[in-house]
Formats: sequence, structure tokens, C-alpha cells
Amino acid sequence: MPLDQPKEGTKKRRVIQILDSPDGKKKYKNEEGFIPTSRDYPGKALAFDYENKLIEDFLQSRMNSDTYIWKCAEASVSHLDAYILLTGGELSDDVIDAFVIRLCNKIETTNSYDRKIHVTRPWLAQAFLEGNLEMVAKRMKENVSQQKFLECERILIPIVSSGHWHLVELVREETKFYHYSSINSPIYTADAVKFINKFMSFIESNWGLGKLEHHGLVSVAVPQQGPTLDCGIFYD
Repeated sequence: MPLDQPKEGTKKRRVIQILDSPDGKKKYKNEEGFIPTSRDYPGKALAFDYENKLIEDFLQSRMNSDTYIWKCAEASVSHLDAYILLTGGELSDDVIDAFVIRLCNKIETTNSYDRKIHVTRPWLAQAFLEGNLEMVAKRMKENVSQQKFLECERILIPIVSSGHWHLVELVREETKFYHYSSINSPIYTADAVKFINKFMSFIESNWGLGKLEHHGLVSVAVPQQGPTLDCGIFYD
């Protein structure tokens, strides 16, 4: 899914799995605007009482794609998004992106934040990997200023490539990029290397900083997701 497609004003029609039969059998619905007829959901027995109360209240509302439980100027999580997650559906790129924004806001608004960590949007790496020079310049202006690059100790850069979410972390003091991926595959390593080379080349060519030191890539051992579609969960 291209991440720079506007979500605002669009209607999502997708087949979603719902649990609305007394015996717990799965039914399917390809529409929105419904009110669930069941208050059951996977993991209910593990939730705290206050969490169950919040979820039960939520399940009495209509599941629409234009009614939001969280929203900012750049991303949102609708009632339908949340319901799909609650009932064991797939984690969409829109929801992952919203979590990234919330994480970034959390980092940059905490009292202990000293402006040494910066998190970019996934659009940045996407522009570099697609080779769109006009979009690269736009995304760099939006995400990584020269001041940020020079002042921040760590820059976290999400990558969405080949249908997979992974992450590179630039640690300036160590002149290294660290790569985190819940699928250990040369495909995603190659995407990370391609992005890093283009990213550093852009900085050398456009910021007047001269020849930069070589920044090596280190693949970090992280828990692996297995044959699932859970990269967004591992990433977040």
C-alpha cells in the first residue's frame, strides 16, 4: 500500500472477520456501519475490568471508517480499523503509521526528551527506494533537516518495502546504521542498503558537508515473526 495516499475522505470496503454468532463461529461482513452483535473478542479473559468496560462501550458503537478513536493531521485510526484489530484481523499500514506518529509524539513531548532522538515517517525511505527525486527532496525537507542530522544522536527511519515493515537506526557517534527486521531475509537487507546509500549520497550532494565518513550497516538479531503477517506488531 502506498503510504502517501490520503486516507481522509475515503471509504474502505473490505472483507472483515467478525464474531457475531452465539457459538463463536466466524462470519464475514463486507460492509461498514454495523454494530457488533457479540461482545466477545479474542483475549477477553486476559483483559482488566476497566479495559473490558472500555471495549464493551466501544462495541456498542457503529464500525465506520470515518469515525475515529485517534486522529491527527497526518494519520488516523477509525472505529473500523480498531474493530478489525480487536477481532484478530490484519494490521493495516494506516494503523502502523498512526502508532509511529504517536511514538514520535511521545518521545518528543516527554519531560526527559533532550532532542537527541528523531523519528522520521516511512514516506522518507519509500521516496528514496522508488527513486523519485522530486519526492525525495520534499520528504527530506519534511523529515530530516541538516540541523537534525547534525544534532541528533539517533535517527530512526521506518522502511516499508516488499510488503514488510522494518527499521534502520542511524547512530551518528558510531558512524553506523543498525537494521532491525522481524524477517531475516537478504531482500530486506538489500532494501536497507539501497536506502542508506541513496540517503547518504543525497546529504553529500545537497548539504555542503563534504565527504562523509563511511557508515557501516549492522544487522541486529531481533525476535522473528515466522510465517505470519505480523511485521507491524514486531516493528511497533
